[in-house]
Amino acid sequence: MRVVFASWAWPSHLLPLTPLAWAFRAAGHEVLVATQPPLVGAVTAAGLPAVAVGSAMDHTRLLGSAMRPLHPDAAPAPAPAPVPAPGRRRRLGLSVRVAEDMVDGLARLCAAWQPSLVLHEPTTYAAPLAAASLGIAHAPVLWGVNFHDAARAHEAEAFAGLSARLGVDGFDSRGLVTVDPCPPSLQVPSAHPRLGLRHVPYNGPGVVPPWLRRPGRPDRPRICLTWGVSPHWANEDEHARAVEQQHRLIAALAGLDVDIVVATSSREAVDETRLPADVRVVERLPLHLLLPGCDLMIARGGAGSMMTALAAGVPQLCVPQYVSDLMPAERLAATGAALSLGDTPTDPEAVRDAAALMLRTPAFAGAAARLRAEAEGLPSAAAVVRRLTAMVSGAERPMGG
Repeated sequence: MRVVFASWAWPSHLLPLTPLAWAFRAAGHEVLVATQPPLVGAVTAAGLPAVAVGSAMDHTRLLGSAMRPLHPDAAPAPAPAPVPAPGRRRRLGLSVRVAEDMVDGLARLCAAWQPSLVLHEPTTYAAPLAAASLGIAHAPVLWGVNFHDAARAHEAEAFAGLSARLGVDGFDSRGLVTVDPCPPSLQVPSAHPRLGLRHVPYNGPGVVPPWLRRPGRPDRPRICLTWGVSPHWANEDEHARAVEQQHRLIAALAGLDVDIVVATSSREAVDETRLPADVRVVERLPLHLLLPGCDLMIARGGAGSMMTALAAGVPQLCVPQYVSDLMPAERLAATGAALSLGDTPTDPEAVRDAAALMLRTPAFAGAAARLRAEAEGLPSAAAVVRRLTAMVSGAERPMGG
């Protein structure tokens, strides 16, 4: 069987698709990964064949209006959003622009290569549109907690123009089934059928450094501080804000008797001359290599970091920075495996005190271990490949069908 995986060019959206693409290849299926040109290198670095569709859009400019800071008064003003054309709705504006950029190239790819299935991350609407226009089965693959479901109320209207141009009637981005890596106790309930998938973290290629192969001091906990990759791809103001926020947190955490590892996509994002001598900065070290040796992760609540820590059984202290961080952080805190500082302005001393509380309270580690066990009980990628193949071939009715 031939399978197309599709994602627009945002790293944290592409990476969760990679292990499932590996599983399809390992089962003998042909796979192509379609993305916009800026992420073609990330696809090939993961050992997968890439096809560029669409253009090298200025995503940082578009995201200036889509990624809403929780505390705009404390942040530089975002770049002005593009003025919408008369009559165009603002809802799902970024997703519509990306779909317009990708859909024709993706439809041409599918028409020529004739895949049996198109799998996509949930905000790459070009994939279900192109697949539906050609009568190809399609399904979204979630990153983690499904905060996208509310967008369904606006999809038909937002994509009415593209649907009409492509001849798609009754557009539904959910497709056959939703492939879901999130443990049920963490996930948002949904009436749409879901196919559980054991999460295998992949945060990019990397080399395990020698210090990480040696056990740390059992009496000195290790904290990982990371904002993920998104702020490093955002506009300059948001990038600068994230850098300053990390420095303030590090200064506060340095008062604890802990090892601090700052995981960043670029050393330029951290002014190491301002850091205490015992703070370690790692550049492009994948979190799936780092977190198993950590006792706590402090992060903003992004899906990639959250799911990687979950799979490692590491408690999490969530410091939400964007509106989209809030709901996943709240869901995680409700499991007992995390604390979330919610939407209050971030006080470094409050973060330090919360971290100290979590490190001395065994219940957080216990809840994180239970959540990890729940995640490990979900079907393997190999099993999901078999189920999806059976659904597409007709050997198994689509779930809920």
